[in-house]
Amino acid sequence: MDFPPFTTDLKNGTSVLIREVTKDDRHLLEVGFEHLSSRAKYFRFLGAHNDLTEKELDTFTATNTPDHVAVGAVLIGTAEPEPVGIARYIRLPDQPHVAEIAITISDSYQHLGLGSLLLSVLGKFAQEGGITAFNALVHSENAAMRGLLDHFDCAQSSHVGPEMNIRFPVVPGPDQPVAKAWQKTQKFKGLSKPVSVWEDDGGAILKLFPVQQ
Repeated sequence: MDFPPFTTDLKNGTSVLIREVTKDDRHLLEVGFEHLSSRAKYFRFLGAHNDLTEKELDTFTATNTPDHVAVGAVLIGTAEPEPVGIARYIRLPDQPHVAEIAITISDSYQHLGLGSLLLSVLGKFAQEGGITAFNALVHSENAAMRGLLDHFDCAQSSHVGPEMNIRFPVVPGPDQPVAKAWQKTQKFKGLSKPVSVWEDDGGAILKLFPVQQ
């Protein structure tokens, strides 16, 4: 999909650049990880995790195909690039119309609309790629992310121990809070990316990068 970077303001007036994640963003991923609280890291990895490994960085930057898309948010006007949010999806090999999603927002930038916006950008990519539903594995105590996903029509959830597996439609209903963010993505048309086959298990990758609103 043709997706030029764009800028937007969060609810507190902070300006961010929204763009695709590339193979050159390894350092930014490490910086973003270092800025997370212990609780946010726990929600992200569903367990203790001190550092991103080289293999994880390889996985997280092997993006920008119809099967694996990642977009991020970077602060504007800072001396050094500072990532504050990232979202990705990985298409399920055995269910090509479904993709596992992961969203992580830095602690200081949660509850400002960034999670909804990044999720909506992912939704636009997914719509262009023939994906109709997202799956998210969320810790049961992650109330913020659960609240975001509850805004989608027909969201279905099931418990797997302390975690919840939530499936919801890619396109939000017109009366849902995330619909406004979705409208910001509608100007991006076309699909120009090469098709590739994702070789890893989507569920396992999601556990390395689980959902955080």
